[in-house]
Amino acid sequence: MSHTITPIRFGFLPHKGVIEYEFGKIVPTPEFDQIAKAIKKRLHEDGHFYPPIVDHPIVLGKTAKAVQNTKRPAHLYGLPASHDLCVSLTRAEPNIREGSAGFIIHLLAFLFRTRLQFADWFSDGRIPIDFNGTFALVRNPIQAGTCLSGAYKVWLKWSELQQRRFTNILYMRSRVSAYEWDWEQFILEYMILDACWKMGAELFGLKARDHADRVHVLCKAMSIDLGQLGIDVKTMSDLRNDLFHEALWYKSRPGSVGRRRFYIHAAMGGLNQRLISALIGRVEI
Repeated sequence: MSHTITPIRFGFLPHKGVIEYEFGKIVPTPEFDQIAKAIKKRLHEDGHFYPPIVDHPIVLGKTAKAVQNTKRPAHLYGLPASHDLCVSLTRAEPNIREGSAGFIIHLLAFLFRTRLQFADWFSDGRIPIDFNGTFALVRNPIQAGTCLSGAYKVWLKWSELQQRRFTNILYMRSRVSAYEWDWEQFILEYMILDACWKMGAELFGLKARDHADRVHVLCKAMSIDLGQLGIDVKTMSDLRNDLFHEALWYKSRPGSVGRRRFYIHAAMGGLNQRLISALIGRVEI
């Protein structure tokens, strides 16, 4: 017995077309054109939407007092909603935003390489917007719908904890671009990599000797060619150990300016992208 829910509004998805999938559809709001125009007007040349500059009042006791010199980028802010999510549930869910709806919108964010949030929830940091044309993992609404249908079927078969973990993997993957230092992005990418390993270990009974071996075992199980990604697994593992345990980054201070021979955090992003797609049922990218 299916349960059809009231459409859930979210945004900002930089894609105007309707996306239909087996369990529902994603429909742009009637105001999409005006919203997209307003977003584009505020976009930075690098394709990101940055937090607006706002006043931060000084809080004294239970009251907030506006004072001078408190303008700063907003820590939390909302983007206009652009789409409605319609979904027919296979079972009742007490908190759909932490369940099916959360999975679907964060999967959409993954497919379109952006960040998405429910209309009445907030975001933080910068958000990639003008990337979907060249860098999106899907090329048209039909492909997006096919990916959603297949991935949702796989996700429904998992335990509640596995569903929550994978949704969080998608969410954290969308947050990587909010950080601008290479070592910050590396931390998030390794967090995602570790979570992908946990998924692989539970779903397929994978075992490994150490962190470096995990990457080889997981990629072999997922049919991913590390050579094509250009990742030196030993270097990646050593960087992880130095950073996590000794606060060292390339044997120096995190944030120190210097030429990197190899932007390993970017290559890790490509690896995690393939691992996520493979774990959810080898979604074609």
